Amino acid sequence: MLGVRVDSGAYAGYKIPPYYDSLIGKLIVHGRNREECIKRLRRVLDEFVVDGIKTTLPLFQDLVDNPDILKGDYDIHWLENYLASGAAH
Repeated sequence: MLGVRVDSGAYAGYKIPPYYDSLIGKLIVHGRNREECIKRLRRVLDEFVVDGIKTTLPLFQDLVDNPDILKGDYDIHWLENYLASGAAH
């Protein structure tokens, strides 16, 4: 997809070691402006498939629709407070 890049050493059939680094892949989205990036990110998160392990994809799907995130109204403690509040799905 245009404006989307995935950096990862994992591939189909890859066996993740039991003591793996939790960052097994990085999703990078870019566009002409913030709104285009958010739309693109929302779409790619909905289409992204990872089987066999738990991922943070549901969290990021939740975050990309959060009003604070959409407005850019967050700071370095926002995610910690959000997770502690139990608001994440």
